[in-house]
Amino acid sequence: MKASSSTYQDTSIWRFFSSVRLAVFLLIILAITSIVGTVIPQGESLQFYLERFGPGFFRIIKVLHLNDTYHSWWYLILLGLFSTNLVICTLRRLPFTLKLSRRDNLSVDSGRLLKMPFKKDWEIKEELDNDSTQSIISAFKKVAGKFHERSDVDGGRLFLAERGKWSYWGVYGLHGSILIIFVGALVGLFLGFKGSVMLPEGETIDHIVNRQTGEHIPLGFSVRCNRFNISFYDNGAPKEYRSDLTVLNDDKEVFHKSIVVNDPMEYKGVTFYQASYRAIPEVTVQVAKSDTLKRSMTISAFQKALWSEEQLSFGLMQYMPSVHGRPAARIRVGDQEGRSGNFWLLKGNEKEFQRGENLYRISLSNAKQRYLTGLQVKKDPGVWIVWLGCTVLIVGFTVVFWVPHRRMWLWIGRRKGKTVVILSGQTNKNKLQFEKDIRKIEEALNSSLGARQ
Repeated sequence: MKASSSTYQDTSIWRFFSSVRLAVFLLIILAITSIVGTVIPQGESLQFYLERFGPGFFRIIKVLHLNDTYHSWWYLILLGLFSTNLVICTLRRLPFTLKLSRRDNLSVDSGRLLKMPFKKDWEIKEELDNDSTQSIISAFKKVAGKFHERSDVDGGRLFLAERGKWSYWGVYGLHGSILIIFVGALVGLFLGFKGSVMLPEGETIDHIVNRQTGEHIPLGFSVRCNRFNISFYDNGAPKEYRSDLTVLNDDKEVFHKSIVVNDPMEYKGVTFYQASYRAIPEVTVQVAKSDTLKRSMTISAFQKALWSEEQLSFGLMQYMPSVHGRPAARIRVGDQEGRSGNFWLLKGNEKEFQRGENLYRISLSNAKQRYLTGLQVKKDPGVWIVWLGCTVLIVGFTVVFWVPHRRMWLWIGRRKGKTVVILSGQTNKNKLQFEKDIRKIEEALNSSLGARQ
């Protein structure tokens, strides 16, 4: 069975995926592609890339999905390869770590102690009494801390103070944290969504639009923009814009918040960010067929207003805030026969138009700017998994780089008619501090042994 396992681990595929060179190569490629994903704007429409980069580079962007780098097929393959490499490297290292964690550090002889990186020994002619032995042990414990003891080691007593034996598992925390972060990213990719919406004041939406595909993404609830406020600097640049939002479930108000840039609203895992705004004109016209048949209609840009009884439609084609001190609007009028026409209206003036046998009078009674709030909407159920991975990553780094495995041995025994005391130690990190601690114990033992040497 062991031979079969060894053969499996020696296969070329196993060696390839457990290679440190592969890990370094993949990290470099991921870093380079991440730079590409930063330099090239992400999440814009294909028309944006065609106009900005030209037809040649646009084809590359489209084929390689560089407009959505972090969700592209090749980026996911790179992450999969890196994850596989990480798992196999971890499995390959695991037997060695288990061996280290199970090793009995009390199974050493006095000769091996004298070969340690940090060591000091004393020879005493007479045999130590109980009080002297306890004094040496106390001096050792004061600096080294809690210890374990084993009798009859080379005819003497061996004491071991050991800390941080578990620190070898820190590297598995690092490896595991990266995999946890990848899992969180994939959860967000497949179970989350990202889109945007331009929401006019006073209106309600229950879906958003994916900017790349144009797909409508249902929210599962409705959001209404009650008000939009904007303030400006003296030079005319926008200073702050704020959207007053209300969440509705089955037409019932369940949540309310005013949001600004960097202070989003979150509801049921969906986050609404204040991203932009747009000002559009909105005019009110008075249309009359006779003195008794009149209609007042509000027309916004990009929308139609209908007078269903007369089967007429009205649209706003152009708007000028000031013509000789008064607003003016170019109005389009259409009927059910497909006939249409347009004309300019100046506020306060009246015009006549005819459709079939009917004569109508129309005037511009009001005009103003109407604001639309631009919201970026995101749902990422994997974000808490990513945060967990980041926390494990920090803990793993702390353990790997700052938690040492320190071992201090004290052996007291008889050799060639003399009492011998050996102090030795070993650490895999922070050797400077470890050497200082060894020196403290050495000084304490010198004081305890004193004239007995």
